[in-house]
Parts: sequence; structure tokens; C-alpha cells
Amino acid sequence: MGHNGIISYEVDVDDNKVKDLKILQHSETSGIFNQVIGKLKQRIIDGQSFDVDAISGATVMTQALLDSAKDAVAKADVKLTPVPQKNTGHQIENLKTDVLVIGGGEAGLVAGCRALTLGQKVILVEKNGYLGGATILNGSNVTGTGSQVAARIFGQTADSPDVLAKDVARESKNSNDPALTDLMVHNIGPAIDFVSDFASLDYQKAQTQTVEHSVERQIELPTASSYEFIQKVSKAFTDHGGEIRLGARVEKLIKNQKGQVNGVVAESDNATLNIKARSVVLAAGGHGANTKMRGDESKGLDYYGPMTSTGDAYSFNGDLNLQTRNLGWYKVYPHGVEVEPGIAKLTTYASKQATDMGALYVNTQGKRIVDESSAYTNFRDAILAQPDKVAYMLMDERTWKKVYDLLILHDFTAKEIKQFFDQTDKLPIFTKGSLADVAKAAGIDGDQLAKTVATYQENAKAGKDPEFGRDAQYLHPYEGSTFYLVEQRGRFATTLGGYVTDRKTLELLDKNDQPVANYFGAGEIIGGANGHDSMPSMMNTWGISSGYVAGSMASQNADNRKAAGDDDTSVVALVGTNASKSYNRKLLHSMQGLFGKEVDFEICEIKDLPMFNEDLADNEPDSVKALAAKVAAADGVVIGVPEYDHSIPAALKSALEWLSSVEHPFKDKAVMIVGTSLGIQGTVRAQMNLRQILDSPGVDAKVMPGSEFMLPQASNKFDDNNRLTDANSENFLKSCFTKFLDFIKQAAKEAAA
Repeated sequence: MGHNGIISYEVDVDDNKVKDLKILQHSETSGIFNQVIGKLKQRIIDGQSFDVDAISGATVMTQALLDSAKDAVAKADVKLTPVPQKNTGHQIENLKTDVLVIGGGEAGLVAGCRALTLGQKVILVEKNGYLGGATILNGSNVTGTGSQVAARIFGQTADSPDVLAKDVARESKNSNDPALTDLMVHNIGPAIDFVSDFASLDYQKAQTQTVEHSVERQIELPTASSYEFIQKVSKAFTDHGGEIRLGARVEKLIKNQKGQVNGVVAESDNATLNIKARSVVLAAGGHGANTKMRGDESKGLDYYGPMTSTGDAYSFNGDLNLQTRNLGWYKVYPHGVEVEPGIAKLTTYASKQATDMGALYVNTQGKRIVDESSAYTNFRDAILAQPDKVAYMLMDERTWKKVYDLLILHDFTAKEIKQFFDQTDKLPIFTKGSLADVAKAAGIDGDQLAKTVATYQENAKAGKDPEFGRDAQYLHPYEGSTFYLVEQRGRFATTLGGYVTDRKTLELLDKNDQPVANYFGAGEIIGGANGHDSMPSMMNTWGISSGYVAGSMASQNADNRKAAGDDDTSVVALVGTNASKSYNRKLLHSMQGLFGKEVDFEICEIKDLPMFNEDLADNEPDSVKALAAKVAAADGVVIGVPEYDHSIPAALKSALEWLSSVEHPFKDKAVMIVGTSLGIQGTVRAQMNLRQILDSPGVDAKVMPGSEFMLPQASNKFDDNNRLTDANSENFLKSCFTKFLDFIKQAAKEAAA
């Protein structure tokens, strides 16, 4: 039993080994399932075990598959021999990039792609084990207004950004932010042209042109699926050098010494990622699955979005004092069926096809409730006005065949639909038969339903609808005596409220209306562009256009920071030995893990430097020049020094001789000395010796006085991942390093005086 229903599969075994896992049938969301099942299968085969990690974001489905497969193999008396997996422990990775994107949905991917083409290094982090976010549950339909793509598809039309903006304002009852709407409508054309070219997307005219749009402008991909968009755009992103980290959940922001956003800390299954970035784009999606954040408007509505839309950003942004608006606004669709309590699947395309062919919407009293060919908002309001918030779509067999094909195309399976019809005592209501039969099965007033259909038949033949004024082109009489009835309930996936941004740059704003430096927003997490009700295709329109703008602005900001010079404190750490195994190297790596979020902490080796030879002073080796440049550019230097015969190693003495002969990068440089050894005295004599050398003419370093960090008994102070295991030692090291940062500032002031 997966998330959406039964998964049928086979486990192929031979000689007590798993050879393959073959999926026969499933009703999971294809865009998610297709991304995770290959990873899960590989984990099983590589480990020869079902005791492997489930895929984040698809935990229910993948864990259920693992558990049932383990049970089936055991019952078949297959004796698997698990392959020992290397236990690397929990790593700490320190990464740097120009632009960091949080969220792998539509907006995040477009932002990343745009920044890449503008010459930036880009890393994208996504908390799920797959890409797509809420987008993966939607169609690919979007507006093409102002694009060359739309001109190719539609030719010359009356459409323009201004016309689209008027439609948005009308349908949202002027609840939209006009400036954000203006940004959206003027950028969707360039954005569509950009992403189409970048990812080879072949947009075509959407099969459904909805009445909310005053002109034909809706386009979609050949499969009509957002999975095609996510798949092709993510491939283009990585092909062009972008880096994607899946299963990386952002826990908190990194800030520089000015208090500005400077990156994130993200947690994955086996690593903590400290990612420094010149610009950060927040495209983390909405909060529809977070019941604690839901407002009154969502009560009585089914949710059909991803269960991972939990609004994490509202936690890790907590201390930024950001502005929000309309967090209780939702994009409510009238076309949905409840597949499990509180959870729905969309039927938008199928329902539109049905009403085009003459289907009626009736309530439990058997009466029509709306002009079935009007805008979606009218359906929504009519359904929500019913005491039970439910309506029923009544069709003949001719119409049902078309509806069935579209349900299969959009996230339903044949087995699933058959099950709906067979399970007459459970939701959702799918029933067929005579008019009296379907009325009884759904609990509808049969006599009134018969009157409603009779009246409609007469009106359809006459070509007029006195009751609701339905357009004559959609007044098609029912054919035959077999009827199909399908429930229709209000449902939502996306939230319409969110953070407030600058209307031009999409920088996030705090509650004092001040932009948050280096921090940009895109997609669903930014509220306002579509107001309280987005037209069909407009959520994708906002996602793509805002991603395009945010990527451009983040790139420009990164360039500005490069030109101004990065303002992070930079620390170069020298490993004071040429030995391949060294506890002092472990100590410096431990410091990098502890302090890499606060400063740029780069570890440099001296083992590749040649032994100092004054005869070579006029022809200084390139390796020496490179190290000297790094020391000169750093704000401070940490030296991890072992102790050999009460003194520093010869390799370190040789390196310092190189760095004080032709070049003098240590002059007035703030230096911190640390050391560890197997004995109980740490490296006290070596540190005293090193202080003398650093103070000598030609070196002239500024060594931090006091607060020496000397770690004794090194053999039991580190784990396999080079992290300190002694809490007291770690706390003392943190205290010493904090004093060193203050010492760096003091040294810089003295040098500038």
C-alpha cells in the first residue's frame, strides 16, 4: 500500500541475491514516483537488503514498499546476505557558491538556470529526495503572453501584458498587488522564451483555453505534464554546471559579520552542509500541508498538494522579522474528488471537458447550482455555498468516455477508477446506471434530479438556458439512458499568501519595509501577484516569471559583491607537518567544521613545498608563490603545529623560511597557534618555538597573546570524521577562536592607523 493506493511489483532473486525490482502497476504521482523508484531500487541492490533508507519526501510510499518486499522475500525463504556498507558517519561539508537556490520546484529551477547563464556558480538545495515541489502535481499549462513562443503558436492576437494584467485584476476582484502583477506579466514572455531555449521545451497550444482568459494565450508541453518541465529543466541545469543537492533540508541561515544573509546550514542523511553564497534565492514553496498554519478559509476543503509543503522557511527565517501577507489565502479549485479523508485529486481538465459536452452540476437536492460553462470561480463559490460543500457532475456515456481519458492522462489509473465504481460504500462517489440508480447511490433526491434533467433537455433542444444563461454552444442534450455521476469538491494545493518583496528586485522585505540584503524570493512563497484567486495557468506563470526575475537579480547582486570584495573574514589554516597522518590535521578539520559558518576557513598543506634552499630564492617555486598569495590575502592565519624533539617540524620551519625570504606575507598578519599531541603536555614547547620564529625579523607576524590551545592525548579526542569528541576541549577551542576573531579586527585597525 503506497501513498495513493496499491503498488504491484516483483522482486527478482537468484542465488539468494536481489537482481531487480520491477514495478507492474501503481497509482502514485508519476512525477514523484519516476524520480524516486530508481534510487530506491539501487539502494536495495547495492546493499542486498531492504533495511535501507526510504526516500525523503516520499517516505510513506518507499518505506511501505521496503517493508512489504522484506516480508515477501522472507516468506519465500530467500536468505539475503547484506553487503557491508562503508560507514562514513556524519560529514561536515563547507561549500561556496555565487547563488544558492532553496527549493527545487519550478521557480527555483528557473532561477538557478537564469543565474547560470549570467555566469554564476549555482547550487540548488531541495529537502525532498526528488525535484518538483507542488509543481509536480500540476499540469504544464502556462500563459505565453509577450513571448516569441506564443507568437509562433497563436500568431497576431489582441493579447499583451496589459491585457493579461487586467484579466488578473478582474478575476481576483482587484485583490492583487498591481506592481507584482506588472512584474509577472511583463516578464513571463522573456521567461518562456528563455526556458524554452535553455531546456529545449516545445510548447504548444494548450488543449484547454479557459474562459477566465479574455484571449487565447495558454500553452503547455506535449505531455501536458509538469514532470516533463521539471525533468528537462533540471537536466539542462546540471548539464550547464549547476549542482543539485537532494534530501538537503535547510535548518538555519548563515549571516556575515554585518548580520546579512550569507548562506544556509542544511541537513541531509549523512552530512551537514554549510553553504556560503553571495546571493540566496528562497523558492521553498507554500505551507498548505501545515495544519497549524492553515486559516479559517481552508476548513472543509480537501488538500491535494504535497505533504511536504510545510512552510519550513517560516521557521528558519524566524529572526529576520520578515513581512508577510494573506497567509490564510488559498487557491481553491472546484474540480476535485476525495480519494481519502481530507485528501483530493484534481479533475480540472476532465471536468472542463465534461461541461463543454453538456454535463450538469447538481447538489444533493437534485438541483443545478451554476452555469456549468462559466469561470472556475463561479463553480467554486457555488460548491462552497452548499451545506455539505459537495456537488455532483452528471454525464452521459458519450461524455464519460472523454472524461475517462483525461482522468487517466492526469494522475488517475484505470484500476483506481474501477475501484471507485466498485466500492459503493466508500468515497469518492463514482457511480453509473439509470438516472434513478445514480441518484440513489449518491444520496440525491431522485425525483428532483429527474425534473432537472427533463428541464435541461428541453432547454438544450431550444438552445436557451433561462435558469443560468448557459451559452448555447454548451447546451448538448443527454444521449442514451446510462448516466455517470462523479463528486466534485473544493480542494486546494497552493497558498496565495506569503512573504512580501520589493516589487522590482524581489528582495525580501522586513517589517520596516527594508530589503534584506542578498536575499530574494520566488514562486509560491511570495504572495500578491495573483491576489485572492489566480486564473488557470497563473500559478505556473508566477513561478516561471518570478524565478526568471529572482535569478537575474540574484546574479546582479552576486556580481556587485564580487566587485566590492567579499566581506567575510577569511582564515587560512596551515597544517604544520608533511606527514600523511597527523592529529593536527584532524584538529584543523575539526575547526573548519566548527567555524566554517562564521568565516571562510581554508586548510592549506605544506607537504608539497620543496625544502627551503636559498639558491632558489631568485626562482621561487610556484607552489610557494601560491601559498604566499593565500596567506597574504587572508585576514588571519591558524597554524596547527606538532611537536618534534621539543621543537616544530623541519617541514614547517622550511615553509616559514620560504614565506619570509622573497615574500613576506606574514608581516602584521594575525596568527593563532593551536596544537595537539599524544602526550599530556600538548605541544607547549613547539608553540613557544613557533612564537619566536613568527616574531623574528622578516616574518613579523602578530601572534595572538595567551589563550594557547593545546590538546593532550589526541588519540581519543577525535571521531572518524575529524570532529572533537571532548565537549570541554571544544568549548575552550570556541572561546579561543572567538578571541582570535576579535584579535583579527584589532590587528586590522592597527594596520590601517
